[in-house]
Amino acid sequence: MSDPQLEDLSRDADEAVRLRARLVRDVLSLGPTRAAREHGVTRQTAAKWAQRYRTGGAAQLSRPAHRRRSTQELRRAALTAPLWMPTTKWSSRSIAEALGVSQSFVARAWEEMRSGTPLGDDLTAAMIGRQPAILGLLVTSEAAVVAFQLTPVTRQETPDPPTRGDPAVHRSLRTLLAADLVRPELPATPAAAPRAFWEEVRNAADPDATVMALASDAAPVPAEVSVGGVCRDAHEWLSLFPFLLDRGPLLSPAAALQLEAGLRTWARTPRHAFTWVRPPTPAGSSRGPAMRAAVRHLGPERALADEVVLTIRQGIAEGRLAGGDRVTERYLSGRLRTTRAQVRTAMRLLERDGLLTITTGHAAVVPVLTTNDVVETYAARRALGALVIRAAVRWSPQKRQSVAESLDALERCAVTGNVHRTGDADIAFQDALAHASGLVRIAPMLEVLADHLRMFIAVMGLDYAYPIDAMVRDDRALFEAIDSGDADAAVHRWRIKIDDAAAYMLGQLPAPGPRPTGGKLPGSRT
Repeated sequence: MSDPQLEDLSRDADEAVRLRARLVRDVLSLGPTRAAREHGVTRQTAAKWAQRYRTGGAAQLSRPAHRRRSTQELRRAALTAPLWMPTTKWSSRSIAEALGVSQSFVARAWEEMRSGTPLGDDLTAAMIGRQPAILGLLVTSEAAVVAFQLTPVTRQETPDPPTRGDPAVHRSLRTLLAADLVRPELPATPAAAPRAFWEEVRNAADPDATVMALASDAAPVPAEVSVGGVCRDAHEWLSLFPFLLDRGPLLSPAAALQLEAGLRTWARTPRHAFTWVRPPTPAGSSRGPAMRAAVRHLGPERALADEVVLTIRQGIAEGRLAGGDRVTERYLSGRLRTTRAQVRTAMRLLERDGLLTITTGHAAVVPVLTTNDVVETYAARRALGALVIRAAVRWSPQKRQSVAESLDALERCAVTGNVHRTGDADIAFQDALAHASGLVRIAPMLEVLADHLRMFIAVMGLDYAYPIDAMVRDDRALFEAIDSGDADAAVHRWRIKIDDAAAYMLGQLPAPGPRPTGGKLPGSRT
C-alpha cells in the first residue's frame, strides 16, 4: 500500500514526522509487531500512529504527538463523553479520570444541562393533555432534530409517570443531546437524507398522533410537521435536558439502547448524517409472548457483553490485538470502567455464544479464524435462513410492511456508498425476515451468528464481505420471490447469497499455520 503524501512525509525536514511516516509505512506492509520491533518502539505506539493515518490521512502524522488541551476542548470532551467513553455505564467520576481532570470540572461543564430554558417551559405548556414519545433523531450538518409524536390523553387515562430517577434515562438523553456537538464535523448533507428521515417518521407515528419537531438550529421541516421550537445556540439545546427528563418514558428501554448504540458507533467516524427512527410496532403484536421471545435479551449483562465484543474488535482494528491473544478481566474492567465480576459475567455470555474462549487466569482468547469456523457459521445461517424464508411466505400484511421498510432502508444506505452502514442494513433486513417468519427462536440465533461474522471480519481486517450492489440486488430479488409466494425460488436466492459471501471470506483466509497459544495483551500483567 503506497500513499504519495506518506512517501513525501518520510523525507520531511522534521525528523519526528519522518520517523512517524516510515513507521506507518512499515506497519502497513509488515504488520504492527514486526514494524515495532524494527523501529524500536512498542506495538501500541506503532498501532497508534497507523490508526491515526487510517482515520485522518497523512496529515495526522504532522501534528505534535502531545499537546495540552485547552479548557474549552476539555469542556467539549466532557459534554461529548457519552459518545466516546468505552462503556455506556459512565459517570462523572469515570469521565474525569479519562480526561485527567477533577470531578468538579465535569460537573461544571454539565451545569448548563441542569439550568433549564424558557423554551422548555413553552414546550411543557404545549404538551399539556398529550403524551409525548420520541419517534426519531436526525443529525445533519445544519441541525440536530428530534421528532416527537404527541398522543391525546383522555380523561380516563393517566399519563405515564416521570423517570428522572433512572440513571439509564439520564445517560441516553445526554447522549442524544451530545450528538449536536459533533455536527460541525459533518460534510454538507444531501437533501435526500432529511426527506427519507421524515418519510420514516410518518410511517412510525400512531394514526391519532401529532408529529412535532424540536431542532438545535434552523432546519427544513415538512409542512405537516409542527415545529415545537428552534434553539438559539448550543447552550439552549443542552439546557433542554431537564425538560426531556420530566416528560416521562419518551422511549422504551430497547429503543433507547438501540438509539444510544447507534449514536456511539456513528460518532467514532461521523462522515454522514445520522438518522434513527423508532421501529413501527404492528398493532396488537407488541405485548404478545411471541414478540418478546423473538428479540435477544437487552438487559445490562447483554449490553456489557456487546461492549466487550466492541472493545476487542477495536483493539484488533488498532493493531493492539490479534487472533490468539489473551484479553484479561483486569484489562476489560479498566477499559469499560466496571467491575471484574461484571466483566466475568459478560465473558461467560460470550463464551456461551461461541464468540470467546475463557482460559485459566481470568482471561479470554481472541478467536483465531479457521476454515471450519467460516464453513460452520455460514452453514448455520444458510440452514436457518431457509427455514425463515419458507415460513415468511405466509407473512401477514403488517409483517410484510416491516420487511419492505427494512429493504427501503437498505437501498437508501446503498446510495451513500458507505459499505459498513449498508452491511448493517443488510443484516437488519435479514433480521426483519426472521421476525416476519413467526419462528420466534430463530431471530436471536441469527443475531448471534451475525456477531460471529463481525468478529471474523475484524480478525481478518476485511470490509463487509459482500459488495453493495450485490446486497441490494439479492435482497430485492429475495423479497420479490417471498412476496410472490414462491418459497423454492426464494430459498434458492438465499442460498446463492450465503454461498457467495462464504466463498469470499474463505478466499481471504491465510494459508493454514500453527495455531497461536495465546499471548498476553500488551500492557497487562496477568
